[in-house]
Amino acid sequence: MSTGTRDDLRNLLGNLTWPRTVAPRFDPDTAPDDPVQLFVAWLGDAAAAGVPAPHAMTLATVDAAGRPDARTTLLEDVDESAFWVSGSTTSPKGKQLSRVPVAALVFHWPLLGRQVRVRGTVRPADEVRTAEAFGRLSPEARADALVDRQSGPLHDEEWLSDALGDAGDLLRLEPGAVAPTWRLWGVDAGRLEFFQSAADGHHLRLRYSRRVDEGNACGYVTEMLKP
Repeated sequence: MSTGTRDDLRNLLGNLTWPRTVAPRFDPDTAPDDPVQLFVAWLGDAAAAGVPAPHAMTLATVDAAGRPDARTTLLEDVDESAFWVSGSTTSPKGKQLSRVPVAALVFHWPLLGRQVRVRGTVRPADEVRTAEAFGRLSPEARADALVDRQSGPLHDEEWLSDALGDAGDLLRLEPGAVAPTWRLWGVDAGRLEFFQSAADGHHLRLRYSRRVDEGNACGYVTEMLKP
């Protein structure tokens, strides 16, 4: 990169601004005891405010050599114990989640000045839950999963087109078919952090950490963090 190009880039970065947010009021003292309830409420606020794809998130994983990886994906489900993501076991994401079962998630809603961070261990869903989640995918996504070429090199587009057609035929004959390599993984809701920006710079950061007594999970402890 030439000196002029570097200077242009620095000028561009220096002139970029953060979007003006419409920050909703957030009082940590009235936050619910269950962080998942707060997450669902914030997700609903993002959807109501017109945030594009509010269920999109960054999923960070680690490979067997300890090297980090990250990508944007979609939240499939959330319950009192985990945030659920999906993918192929043959993809880099799937291999990393299976071999090093820890992950971190980041939801970012700039229009509201909000972020939610989740970090925890990973576990696969059972067959029933996996089948139910797979059935909620679009026909195109299910056909693609049956072909199972996620993240692999694409050498022959004609072959892929034929394979997708065959998978579509299978789904019409067997609507309940589930791709054998498709998985649903739950990221444990053991630690969550909620970030709310403020125009005066006094941003709020509320962290929930699951409390464990004698090996059993029993609620959360909360603490405010410096912005």
